[in-house]
Amino acid sequence: MKKFYGFFDNGKYKVGGNGGSLYVYDQNEEELMRFKGLSSTYRGAFRPGTNVFVAKSICDYLMVYDLDKQSLIKKIHFSRVGGSQDDGFAFSPSGNVLYNVERPDVSTRTQLTLYDGTTFDKITSYLVNDEKVFLRHVEPYEDEIYLFGFMRDANGIYEYPFVSKFEDGEIKDLKRISDNEYKFLWIYKNWEMCGFSEKTAMQFDGIMLKEQPLKGRLKQIWAQTK
Repeated sequence: MKKFYGFFDNGKYKVGGNGGSLYVYDQNEEELMRFKGLSSTYRGAFRPGTNVFVAKSICDYLMVYDLDKQSLIKKIHFSRVGGSQDDGFAFSPSGNVLYNVERPDVSTRTQLTLYDGTTFDKITSYLVNDEKVFLRHVEPYEDEIYLFGFMRDANGIYEYPFVSKFEDGEIKDLKRISDNEYKFLWIYKNWEMCGFSEKTAMQFDGIMLKEQPLKGRLKQIWAQTK
């Protein structure tokens, strides 16, 4: 089996992404199906406890596949920007909600959008008109949600990176982190969204040689930051 920039395994299916296609294999690495016609699609996630797979293209859409039915069940076009949608997305632990960081109108402003984890209909969006907060990733737990990104100053210029909690549609308990922590987290989260694939790790000049789950968890970094 070829190596992929994005590679995901839920115990029944293995999914590899090379940008323009998704390849689906069984556990014996026999190819079962192939979804073509994609663009810059390397990031993905299985809905917890299911064989539903969501792929995120950096060209402004989410693709939802039912691998048991070997079919695309929904395509979500969430932005008019295109080509810059490389920020985070994640399912809640139950799979009931999909959180997606989006840049819907301009590449310099983000929002956090929630989708129903079953129908994938849009629920709501937060931080829609906030020009100061720029989100990079979201990390949901059963009873908590953590965010990672950076703040802009009054002139729209990068000011400092942060990790925070997210409660009732607002950023809470924001903690400032170092630029080095920001760099590590952004690389790590990109690698995580690609399924910790070896091929993606090689892009980072050996920075990522193995999974470092505690160093890469927003919750852990928030707890350790004063």
